[in-house]
Amino acid sequence: MRVRVAPPSAPLSPGQPAAVSLEVTNSFDVIDGVAVSVDADLGLAWSAQPPLLALFPDTSGTVTVTFTASRSVPAGQHLVPLQLRSTATGTVATVEVPLIVAPTPGLAVTAVPAERSGRSRARFQVICDNTGNTPLDVDLAAVDASRTLRTSFTPTHLQLPPGSSAGAQLEVRGRRRLLGTEVVYPTQVVADAGEVDGAAVQSEAATTFRQQPVLPRGARTAMLLGAIVLVWAAVVVIALQHALSSNPLTKQAPASFYADHGAALAAGRLPPGAVPKTGTAIGLGGTLSGTVDAGSTGAGVGRITVQAWQVAPGGLVLGASTASASNGSWSIPGLMPGSYLVELSAQGYRTVWYPSASSAAGAKQVPVSAAAGTSGLHVDIAGDPGSITGTVRTIQSPPPTVTVTVLPKQGATTTPIATVTTNAQGSYSIPNLPTPGTYDLSFSAPGYHVGTDTEVLSGGQHDIANTVVLTAAAGSISGTVTAGSVPLGGVTVTAAANGDTFATATPTSGQVGAFTLANLPSPATYLLTFRASGYGTDTVAEQLGPGQNLTGLAVSLVGGAGQVSGTVSDPSGQPLGGVTVTVTGASTPLSTETLTAGQVGTYQLSGLPVPSDVTLTFSLAGYQSVTVPVQLGASGSASGIDATLTPADGTLTGTVTSTSGSPLAGTDVSVTSGATTITTHSTSSPPGRFVLQGLAPGSYSVTVSDSGYRTTTVLVTIAAGQDDTVTVQLPAGSAG
Repeated sequence: MRVRVAPPSAPLSPGQPAAVSLEVTNSFDVIDGVAVSVDADLGLAWSAQPPLLALFPDTSGTVTVTFTASRSVPAGQHLVPLQLRSTATGTVATVEVPLIVAPTPGLAVTAVPAERSGRSRARFQVICDNTGNTPLDVDLAAVDASRTLRTSFTPTHLQLPPGSSAGAQLEVRGRRRLLGTEVVYPTQVVADAGEVDGAAVQSEAATTFRQQPVLPRGARTAMLLGAIVLVWAAVVVIALQHALSSNPLTKQAPASFYADHGAALAAGRLPPGAVPKTGTAIGLGGTLSGTVDAGSTGAGVGRITVQAWQVAPGGLVLGASTASASNGSWSIPGLMPGSYLVELSAQGYRTVWYPSASSAAGAKQVPVSAAAGTSGLHVDIAGDPGSITGTVRTIQSPPPTVTVTVLPKQGATTTPIATVTTNAQGSYSIPNLPTPGTYDLSFSAPGYHVGTDTEVLSGGQHDIANTVVLTAAAGSISGTVTAGSVPLGGVTVTAAANGDTFATATPTSGQVGAFTLANLPSPATYLLTFRASGYGTDTVAEQLGPGQNLTGLAVSLVGGAGQVSGTVSDPSGQPLGGVTVTVTGASTPLSTETLTAGQVGTYQLSGLPVPSDVTLTFSLAGYQSVTVPVQLGASGSASGIDATLTPADGTLTGTVTSTSGSPLAGTDVSVTSGATTITTHSTSSPPGRFVLQGLAPGSYSVTVSDSGYRTTTVLVTIAAGQDDTVTVQLPAGSAG
């Protein structure tokens, strides 16, 4: 059968059906039924309509296979093998259909539990589920509307393959409260995977922190609390005098600590609770700002955690933190006056302290003054080494070795930074790539078109690239057709493979006899047929590799167009298929076989020289060969050259009786030629009968024995293809 495939014109969207049309042509001589099945385990649901396609000989029909991809099918291109089974001959044809599954990102975040109580802190388990078919890089953040809590995630970044889940721990901290009632702090957890295929992928979950006071309300508690407060007040005053002796004191908290300080200052009033003494200036917090760039690309890097550590007499104290914007800029307002060290860190990146130290010991102190800003703090940050792994598919088995070349898109370099090759399974791995960065990958193999892919790596990312499918370049077959030693023009040359047929002809002038079949799909095995009027047809099978240009094929056609046909059967008239018919007496020996389907037992041989006398030999295993002479006259055609093949072995049919003529059933029958021995028993229906088939021609002794009878032996002779009969009488008496 021949099959043409029309794949879907658009990528498959999960849950949406897409149809593939298969045009099937029945190339057999009998009515055929074709059933389609899908041999793939990708999570693709499929159905075929019609389930069984009925086709007359040399007719075509269409089977529509509808695929529906689930969300578990990874995005990218997949080669799905389809099997088409012939119900008439049992043959199976396999074709691969390229299906592209469109990326459908999905993200869900859940906080467990959604609500917790505590005095100063609470921990929540945050679960992120990748519900789509593309890998996601997820950044976690928490939004506190009250701006009272400090939040942190461990880890802050998650990598989720399709259909996977991962967890992180969210910790919220609030200022410890000694007195008062319970305070409820709602917090919004935000999981952000950026943009995938032009669409923003983000999910949110709500958490609630119920902060309990250290001491409950009550008269006894209030009295005890008052005493404690007095003692602690004295301690705090003394401690602050020592701790802040090097820092300028302000009479109120900086205005940047209040959520509505901008509106308050614009209206000419103070933030709530800030009541300065008469004649005392209002203190405002200082600001640190700068940029962070990737050392590998020189471009700004977003989502880098920036922490300002205040240098205090007792050590470093975290003043505030922020995250860099997508262009790498960052700003930390509302800092108390003093000296600070700036730390920059993120998962997948090496921690760096301003300006370029690997630890706080080598960092440079940055002064912060009230109501003043310090800008221009530039830091280059380096990502951990990343890698890219993937698979390259071709239609060859085993797959060829593919060279993968890696070229960075950042910078002006045109020199590849890595070159690797695929293994025996078509997989490759590119380690130790500088991150972050964008890389162009090219895939090349002899005889194939070059494939390309672009992969973007974040800091320390180990990326699994989409599968790349290489298509083979077109090939060609060329050569010369001759008649003896003379180039032959006007020869029709056809090449058939995988249901496709290509044709050309040899020229009758110029390069007489030369032919070229160009733009042939490869790799494939082509059956080439050469036909010319007045000459016998010749066929040649050639294997064409990927993009191969096969040259120098030499074909010689034998003059004459004689034809012999007939039917081969057994002695009962039953046609015999698979009989080898060989022609001798021609300049070139020819042979064929009788048909096993359709017109079983018939044969036809063409291209015989005329006039001529030839001999046909018919042979089949288990039968005696037959030779038939044939005389081809000027007409060149001889039909009805039939043959009857007789079996090469004979059959022995016997009957066992008593001397009175009564059939005896169940007797032991042993037949031996001296070299081999065959045993059987006489039957009860028909009574006393035994049959032995497949006996080689020759003499045999038949020995029959039974309890109560004397053993008797007779001699028989078996002729080839004959059915011999024998009757054995057993006299009554003891065996012997």
